[in-house]
Amino acid sequence: MAALLTGGCLLGPCLPALARAQQSRPFSINVEPSYFGGTFATAHTIRVYELPLSLEYHRARLRLRLEIPYIALQGAGLLNGGSVIQTSGHPVWRTGLGDIWAAASYRVLDTSGLRPSIRPYVKIKVPTASRSNGLGTGQPDVEFGSHFEWNISGRLLPYARAGYRMAGRARGLKLQNTLTFEAGASLAVPYHGYVTALFLDNGTPQRGAGPFEQLIAAYTVRLSPALDFQTYLTRGLTPNSPKFGAGMGFTEKF
Repeated sequence: MAALLTGGCLLGPCLPALARAQQSRPFSINVEPSYFGGTFATAHTIRVYELPLSLEYHRARLRLRLEIPYIALQGAGLLNGGSVIQTSGHPVWRTGLGDIWAAASYRVLDTSGLRPSIRPYVKIKVPTASRSNGLGTGQPDVEFGSHFEWNISGRLLPYARAGYRMAGRARGLKLQNTLTFEAGASLAVPYHGYVTALFLDNGTPQRGAGPFEQLIAAYTVRLSPALDFQTYLTRGLTPNSPKFGAGMGFTEKF
């Protein structure tokens, strides 16, 4: 998903493995245009438009993912790993390459009954976004943690993730390390689809600011053995979160 969801959902797209883990095509490419808007605890509206390109390799227990976003930002904020950092400045338009995220996870335990599958992960932010344009901090971040997934009769798929993010020390931004968390479930619906509800908490990445929390509702459907479609809506739960967000896109498997 997009920059304001990347903090918790890079090994997604912001969903449990769903049927993607059950198919034989190990590579996938995803394009998902997205929009997020709100005041983010500032005195004016900030708008974020993103066109992310995601590449993934998934074979057996290993999953590798690379996300490359192009961003347009209006407002006097600064993007950082799934959050908007409050800064001074004029609310002008800025566009450019965002931060690239690389991630790896490995399933060490399979689900059985009430026992979840356990998939530790690590992800690294490569600081390719311009700090002068407010598209990134100019510093790398590292996050590690684990995904937990259950499978109830093949129809209900509860999901949770807990992580710890170490923020690069960007001068003047008062960034801090933070815990991240998400939890939700997907329900299988007719015609090869899934409906998902998810709570996402990116913690408090900036000292003196509030937490960054969202609710996400998504619908994913398999259009063919090689093509999935997903659309989602988000609603911020705190002043520092986007008031509203939306996106839709396609995933091609090969």
